[in-house]
Amino acid sequence: MIYFDIAVQRPTILVQGKGTLDVGITALTGASGNGKSTLIKSLAGLIKPKAGFIKQDENYWFHHGQNLFVKPQARHVGYMPQGNIIFPHMSVLHNITYSKRGDEPLLAHILERLQLERYSHTKAGNLSGGEQQRVALGRALYAKPCVLLLDEPLSALDWTLRHQVQADIVAIIKEWNIPCLWVTHDEEEAKAVGDYRWSFEKGILQGS
Repeated sequence: MIYFDIAVQRPTILVQGKGTLDVGITALTGASGNGKSTLIKSLAGLIKPKAGFIKQDENYWFHHGQNLFVKPQARHVGYMPQGNIIFPHMSVLHNITYSKRGDEPLLAHILERLQLERYSHTKAGNLSGGEQQRVALGRALYAKPCVLLLDEPLSALDWTLRHQVQADIVAIIKEWNIPCLWVTHDEEEAKAVGDYRWSFEKGILQGS
């Protein structure tokens, strides 16, 4: 589990959140600029909070009082950022194994589970939007994460692809049996995927 109690100063707002990420999918909603991406980047180690702590089970990733800050690569999180989340010039195989944390059996399982075996040597930029999302998820899973952090994972897809890719991603997360924070601005998406629901209002995390 991931435990956190943090405050992060952004240019226009103080983002504050306290909660526990348990096994399953926690859907996080809220208006733009209220703190959703700030929280997910803080948990990933891409932003250093101004106060508080973050820990995974008994291991602290951040502790302001102890001047402790663990770098992103040492946190073993699976992070899917918003926007352009693949390396289009690289093959599917090289995209997925980018973290170099996994092994051959894990790679074979991911390629099979995500139905990407026949594309392993194809440049990722030549795939459809839905296939690229699967590549991004494969890369996050290959990192052997203790938590998955998905920032608007369906935002790059058109409406015809969203429901299918959403169902696929949810099924795989359930199979992996780890905590997942799924950020979305879409309330219907949050209802469909979330085992738990959080939201941000004026920079303060609600429901955690």
